[in-house]
Amino acid sequence: MAGTILERQLTVARTGRVRFDAGCQSDDAEIRRLLRDNPMPGRISLSLEREPNCFADADLPGETKRTVVARDGGRLVCVGCCTIRQHYVNGAPRRVGYLGGLRLDARYAGRFDILRRGYEFFRELQAEAPADFYFTSIATDNERARKLLEYGLSGMPLYDFIGDFVTVLFPVHGRSRSKAALDSKPIDQRLQTSGPANELVSCLNESNRAYQFAPCWSPDEMIALSSLGLQMDDFCVVRSRQRLAACAALWDQRNFKQTVIRGYAPWVGFARPIFNSFARITNRPQLPVVGETLAKGYVSHLAAGTEETGSLIALLTELRSVAARRGIELLTLGFDARNPRLAMVRKNFRCREYQSRLYIVRWPGIGGAAGELDGRCLGPEVALL
Repeated sequence: MAGTILERQLTVARTGRVRFDAGCQSDDAEIRRLLRDNPMPGRISLSLEREPNCFADADLPGETKRTVVARDGGRLVCVGCCTIRQHYVNGAPRRVGYLGGLRLDARYAGRFDILRRGYEFFRELQAEAPADFYFTSIATDNERARKLLEYGLSGMPLYDFIGDFVTVLFPVHGRSRSKAALDSKPIDQRLQTSGPANELVSCLNESNRAYQFAPCWSPDEMIALSSLGLQMDDFCVVRSRQRLAACAALWDQRNFKQTVIRGYAPWVGFARPIFNSFARITNRPQLPVVGETLAKGYVSHLAAGTEETGSLIALLTELRSVAARRGIELLTLGFDARNPRLAMVRKNFRCREYQSRLYIVRWPGIGGAAGELDGRCLGPEVALL
């Protein structure tokens, strides 16, 4: 196997000066430097960082994570990764890969050849044991990337659009838009031992079967997340007739994954003191100083059906309270744009929204097609992307 991979590395490397390899722990410092020094531009420039170790989540049970790096003259100039695990597809567990973490050194902007050869290198690495499906997300307003990837250029995988996805961010402080939570079912946070992990897994998997690309969990996988800061007592649950009817967790990932402010557009920087003064008065999140990590947490492992309106709002309301006590200012979770639960959240909380598009990614003979999916809503776990 090692000889085969090396042979493929050399085959690709001979086509140009940029060399591609499977990333490993020795690449950690260079990858973190690339992520830190190449933020996403915009009115607020953000870097998605992985301090203190970009491979902190590389050895979780049930997952295979493959990182691809590209070097030019010894300097790491591009990185991307794929995480393969069990997800539900048409209601059944399948091996699914999520393609993410793609970052290209700004000095190589426009180097389509690097992206094309990187995808080809990844395809060759996957050829012996491919996943059943691969998917990815692209920001809706990133028109340049969308046009490039949707066009179907020679040497690139096919990107099949499968649906719009909405990531909502809502402040921990501040009033809700309705009083639905007051009439909802009580919250039970007593989940301290390994026993409830089995109960949580059953509840989550029963709910996740209804959604495409929602994770399929095992007790071992759940317990292993404690190494990444998710403990059993981070879960809130709703019980009905002694049965666990709904659940959600507050997952603070800042110990291994950060969103860092790297700059502001001139007018935003000028207005920042005024905005922050208003935010203090209205008890809303302020714009941090450059270099500061966003105090953001994830609502993860959500299981609450569309008929469980009271349970969903009660869970989110309780997690807001927990987050406030832990110094978290924003909560994040995501829904298919068609999911009725999104309308519930919009109705009951003041949210900011981040729009993206989900795609099936496939190569000739590798990966399933969008046409194989039935009409279920999409349900990837944002905290895992």
